This record gives sequence, C-alpha cells and structure tokens, in this order.
Amino acid sequence: MGSCPAAAGAGGGRAGCGCGPAPVTVPGVQGGTLWPCWSWDGERELWSGKYKTTGHGSLIVTNLQGRIAFVSEPVTGNKHDMAKLKGSAVEEILKKAGGVFGDKGFIGTDYITTPIRKPECRELLQWEHEWNNQVSSFRAPVERAVATLKTWRILFTDYRRPLKTFMSSFRAAIGLYFFKESFA
Repeated sequence: MGSCPAAAGAGGGRAGCGCGPAPVTVPGVQGGTLWPCWSWDGERELWSGKYKTTGHGSLIVTNLQGRIAFVSEPVTGNKHDMAKLKGSAVEEILKKAGGVFGDKGFIGTDYITTPIRKPECRELLQWEHEWNNQVSSFRAPVERAVATLKTWRILFTDYRRPLKTFMSSFRAAIGLYFFKESFA
C-alpha cells in the first residue's frame, strides 16, 4: 500500500488515489450519502428513491470522534447502501476494524452493529429503545462528518458539468478535503 499525500496525517485514503483502503484501528462508524447531479437523459440509474433526486452515492467511514478515514468511490444513485458495501474497499476496512456502527440500511451484516428495526406486530420494547439510542449516539459523529463534507459547495450542489467529468471532480474535491484536514 502506497502513501497518500493528500491524506497525510488524516488517517485515511482519499477515493481513487490508488493508496488502498485506510486502516481503521479504532471502532469505525459508517454512513452513506448522495452527491447530487442533474437529471441526465438516458441515465435512469442515477435516480435515488431514498433521496428522491439524482446523483452518485458514497459510503463514508469515520472514527468515533467523527474524523473521516475513508470515502468510497461514488456509484450510481440507485444502489442501496448494502449494494455499495458488498465487495467494496469499505467492506474490507470495516471487517478489519471491528466494533463498527451503522444505520438500519446495514441490518443483516454480521460485523456492523445496527439499531433494531420495529417489528410490524408490536412497538419496540424499552430495552430496544435504549439500544437504538446507544447506537444512535455512536453514529452521531458520522452524521456530523457527512454534514461537514457537504459544506463543500462542489459536493452539495447539483453537478452540472458533463457527466463523464464527475469522477475526476469528485476525486479532486475529496483529495482537497483530506489535504485540508492534514493541516488541522
């Protein structure tokens, strides 16, 4: 694994830099997000039913303090978080990290601790509510990290340039984020 100059001191690798997944030596917190773009003719796979808009989705890995360790390569917006996870660098990182927290989109994995889904036949029990509150408190840093990342205008506004240039623009923005973090 090579070194990532854009992520020096940030504890992570940037998407697509070729340095490979960043090691997460503390419990990881994982979340997904959508990077919006215009609705391009003939690009139906960009539609995200969850967010009710078009874009590309990524998974973000942070530590418990909310410091971003890794941002996955974006995939089309129609992919569910579990589909983004399977066979990805994020899956490898999270399996090695242990003690990982995720949202209900990751129920069914044996290495991500998730909240308990409400059964159709009853309300959640008191201990289940308390469990969900604990998981949510551990997940709060990833939500703050995603919000921080989305303050970058290029990432939260609809991408309007030619679609074939999205990946290079995304990689540049994430690289700049890690570069900025290396001086924080």
